[in-house]
Amino acid sequence: MRPSTTPNSIKKDLETGEKFEPEIVEERLALPAKRHSKLIRGLRHTYFTVYRRLFSIIFIANAIAAVYMLAKHGFRSLPQGALANAASANFLAAIITRQDFFVNALYRSAWLLPRRIPLRLKRIVAKVYEHGGVHSGTAVAGTMWYIFLTVMLTLNISKENLPVPLLVMTYVLLTVLILIVVFAYPTLRFTTHNTFEIIHRLGGWTAIALLWVELILIAESFGNVQGVSIGHILVRQASFWNLVLITFFVILPWLRLRKWEFVPEKLSDHALRLHFDHNLHIFSCLAISDNPLFEWHPFATFPAPHGITGGSMVISDAGDWTHNTIQNPRTKYWVKGIPKAGVLSMGCIFERIILVTTGSGIGPSLSYLVDRPKYQECRVVWSTSAPLATFGSAINDWVKEVDPQAVIIDTRRGGRPDLVQVTYQLYVETNAEAVFVLSNPLLTRKLVYAMESRGIPAYGPIWDS
Repeated sequence: MRPSTTPNSIKKDLETGEKFEPEIVEERLALPAKRHSKLIRGLRHTYFTVYRRLFSIIFIANAIAAVYMLAKHGFRSLPQGALANAASANFLAAIITRQDFFVNALYRSAWLLPRRIPLRLKRIVAKVYEHGGVHSGTAVAGTMWYIFLTVMLTLNISKENLPVPLLVMTYVLLTVLILIVVFAYPTLRFTTHNTFEIIHRLGGWTAIALLWVELILIAESFGNVQGVSIGHILVRQASFWNLVLITFFVILPWLRLRKWEFVPEKLSDHALRLHFDHNLHIFSCLAISDNPLFEWHPFATFPAPHGITGGSMVISDAGDWTHNTIQNPRTKYWVKGIPKAGVLSMGCIFERIILVTTGSGIGPSLSYLVDRPKYQECRVVWSTSAPLATFGSAINDWVKEVDPQAVIIDTRRGGRPDLVQVTYQLYVETNAEAVFVLSNPLLTRKLVYAMESRGIPAYGPIWDS
């Protein structure tokens, strides 16, 4: 680790979190001007993020296919089989892109990048965590195709002698799909998070069950006309096999549902550490629950120090569930599926990074820090209220162990610092290749935008769908 080049007066200021005094302002590095016009910055870094670009590519591709189908067949003659196949294929893609094994495969493939590849390529690949745009794009596109299918079934119900229950089932299913899409919209998702979770999970299961009923009713209707069995019709439909795979992938994580034992360690009234005796892959995020049908809460894990078996996670007071968990911790929680990698794991493809975090973000940050590549230089900026009282001496000592020059800012003593200035200062001084931010949504977006708008690669969670 190279020695810090921060001037002593500035270093003292960063450590206490106090405002810079006027007489030493000239020692701070001036922030460079933001690049491009405000309109271009907004389009590039806010409205057309990688997540939204992926969403747009997926949706536009499906829209082009829909226009082509309309031009070829005409509105009243759209082939129902093709519409069902398009809808189910998109829904299958949406579910696969959320599978634990798929997400881990993406991250671990990215980790394999050779150390000496061009920095520009590293900075592009590091955005792999925004792959959720594929999930939302295919889910919305699948709903679009299903709307077309509903219209065609409505128009042809008498012509093809389709049963009325089939049409009723179709409209119920369409209502469920629209509710899932509407509540997944970011604004509604954050303001009604618990409702979103219930609708997304229970609504998704309901939609799959209704798809099976609808598919069987359609097969029965056509089988009666053609004089063949339901099975004969089903196995010849791509939508049937898509639905088989959809059902399999939805059930798959639940096949690994089990209870783990935890040893709670109360760090303070605002933070809890849960220890477990399972060894997990590096950079893993584990979701736990005390009510597995309704809510899951993911937390980054970090291994026990000095090669001891097991690991732990830090939970801070950030809502009703976390508050109750801290005040009344349990010794057993449900886990399911496979622990997944997260955005911080992409730091491992760089040689020098700045990691900025606040509050309990130090938990997942430690998860990364203790397992990062040996050759990597990583400087930590941790801003939190009363770090020692809130998180205990063990966490604070561990932070200083993984980064002896860590900038720990006690906001209770000195107020909130200008983290944009602090981050930029360290970025320049260490000649870092990228900045990673782990904080609340507002501060994460602010810091990432402040860096990217100045040409500095920055990464942080996007809380996508």
